[in-house]
Amino acid sequence: MLFADISIPKSTREYHPWINIDTPVTQESRIILGSFPIWSLTKHEMDVNDQPHFVSSRIKKTGEFPFFYGSTVNRFWSWYRTYLDGNIELLNKESILCSLRKNQIAITDTILSCDRKEKSALDKYLSNRVYNHKFFSYPSCGEVTKILCTSKGVMNEMLLHKTFFKYHDRLQLNEPASNQFQDQFIKNIIGDPQLITKPIFRQIAVKDGGVIQCLALPSPGSPYRRLIDFGLHEAETNTYLENYLKNAFAWLQT
Repeated sequence: MLFADISIPKSTREYHPWINIDTPVTQESRIILGSFPIWSLTKHEMDVNDQPHFVSSRIKKTGEFPFFYGSTVNRFWSWYRTYLDGNIELLNKESILCSLRKNQIAITDTILSCDRKEKSALDKYLSNRVYNHKFFSYPSCGEVTKILCTSKGVMNEMLLHKTFFKYHDRLQLNEPASNQFQDQFIKNIIGDPQLITKPIFRQIAVKDGGVIQCLALPSPGSPYRRLIDFGLHEAETNTYLENYLKNAFAWLQT
């Protein structure tokens, strides 16, 4: 029987459908990191044990893509095809997974479960969050793990949440290296680093180990909103966004 679109409470517990909460660690040194799926793509309290049930019904009704960044307004996979792998088929999960494996890139989100205000797609309306703090392995000395975050919020408020460094007591933020990379990255695309109030890049040192680097993209759901916060100064908006994305995906691949 198909899922009926019933009225739901203003806040209903939701769970991530594509992360194994018991074993979320990845061994890849390149990771794409988002926040949490939209309402129509998550497991809800009412059907958490019946995943095929929610996929077959809600997806047909909404037209969303049942995978990471599956919202109809999310541009992420179009960016990925343009700047990293032009051979992927959009809306084809197996094609995307094949590309990720070929390029040795892992994909996950920062939130494992949360409550949501009504059916909002905005991250600010996700409350009582359980964070995915153990999705990566510590790089060894001389190694670098790169995390491409799909927004500043994902990097600054979710990944590097105040509990992050308590959970990972072997990690320490390297402020000078962070600022140096950020300034150079923005200058390379003819932006103004002085316009950035919240960081787009963070470098983290592993005690007796390697380095973790995190770079934030403009939000794939609304990339033109507040591009000034990503250093846009005098350049044409589309050109600046294209240059930012081109350099960000190139950074992930190197």
